[in-house]
Amino acid sequence: MKNSLIPFIGVTGGIGSGKSLICRIFSCLGIPVFEADKEAKIILNENKRVKESIKKLLGNDSYTGDNTYNPTWVKAKIKEDPTLIPFINSIVHPAVRQHAVQWHSSQKNTPFVLYESALIHGENKPEIIDKLIVVSANKADRINRINMRNLASKTDIHTIMKAQPSEETYLKHADFIIENNQNDSIWPQIEKIYKALTGLSLVLLLLLGYSNPMFGQIKAMTFNIRMDTPSDGVNQWKFRTKNCAALINYHQADFIGMQEAFIHQIKDIAAELPNYKWFGKGRDDGQESGEFSPLFYNKTKFTLLKEKTFWLSDSCEKVGFGWDAACRRVVTWGHFKENKSGKKFYVFNTHFDHLGKIARRESAKLVLKKINEIAGKSPVILTGDFNATPDDEPIRIMVNPADSHKLIDAEKISKNGHYGPYSTFNAFKTEQAGKHIDYIFVKNGLTCSQHTTHSESWESKFPSDHFPVSAVLYLP
Repeated sequence: MKNSLIPFIGVTGGIGSGKSLICRIFSCLGIPVFEADKEAKIILNENKRVKESIKKLLGNDSYTGDNTYNPTWVKAKIKEDPTLIPFINSIVHPAVRQHAVQWHSSQKNTPFVLYESALIHGENKPEIIDKLIVVSANKADRINRINMRNLASKTDIHTIMKAQPSEETYLKHADFIIENNQNDSIWPQIEKIYKALTGLSLVLLLLLGYSNPMFGQIKAMTFNIRMDTPSDGVNQWKFRTKNCAALINYHQADFIGMQEAFIHQIKDIAAELPNYKWFGKGRDDGQESGEFSPLFYNKTKFTLLKEKTFWLSDSCEKVGFGWDAACRRVVTWGHFKENKSGKKFYVFNTHFDHLGKIARRESAKLVLKKINEIAGKSPVILTGDFNATPDDEPIRIMVNPADSHKLIDAEKISKNGHYGPYSTFNAFKTEQAGKHIDYIFVKNGLTCSQHTTHSESWESKFPSDHFPVSAVLYLP
């Protein structure tokens, strides 16, 4: 039974159809999105009844020793026996839809809201859904998108597709269809649906200034791209360059704070990303020697007003080692203006030492001090590999609520929580437990709607030994 008069619109389609992209576009237009898959992951870890039912169906190995859902084991089980999929769905999805009802009833001041799920269609559409948008794409384009994200092997792709409803089943009872093949134009289709649901011209509203939620939105990313070293073998830089760039480009990051980047790696990335500019200095001589912590930014959306680098040391304005650090370390920062809104803000990027415990502690203090000196009360974004977990001293220093200069971990204020692995280091193998060391911090009024750790791989190989982390942020 619905508890809200706001229309609840389903968005569905097979894997690789692009429904998440469509939902992101609607989200940029200010339309709230309930993500069923994301909610399912939370439920699998927190709902006791669901946990017990999954264990009864699949066995105790479906959860680890600390009672955390074990997706890798479950995926292997499903690969052996795809007929398990509907039984798992029958356990999880009723709980998801119950949460959806509660979420829906809390929504206000929006013309409609969206429910994103791959498993709804006209024949099983829950009563909470008023109308259904189906995102459609041909099989070749879908497979290509799945391969780009490398969510599954070729065998898995066909198994997953076969387990999902057919294209005909999706389309049979669709109220709206968005064709999302390679050469299809998405925006006119979204505008048409928006007008059909609200009676209002989306373009006119944007032109009149009644709704410009895309202005002031920033997608920030921190990405330790792993230095180029022959000892990495099959994971050497020359095998990863295009994948690093493709990941950035696919997720449309506006700012990318990189770490461990040699000058030739930066130039390789820049050649793949023509819409971006970058700046920074080599940490070993202030020019091009040693690793950089460069900042890339979308040059079509933002103007760089000023940029500078300082070192994490007592004499921070010149090249040098700090405290007990094993390496010289830098902070790269820029003062920016968003071209459409004229809003100004600062972005900082850094990489704390991997060995020096004192250096990490003192670096945290110095970063807080310098950000306050440089940015004052202006909005601030800080990206970086801090080589410290949330409970370690450097992070506790930076987010200390008693410190007037404190920063805020974007993950902690994300309206839609966190998505993806929690640890951010993978060692080119798999998520390493207890290695949450890459962060995006904010200050002075910035808000966050999404926080994500990106774990894409290509042919079972990661683009770096760190997962990049991104956050969708909004300027005040």
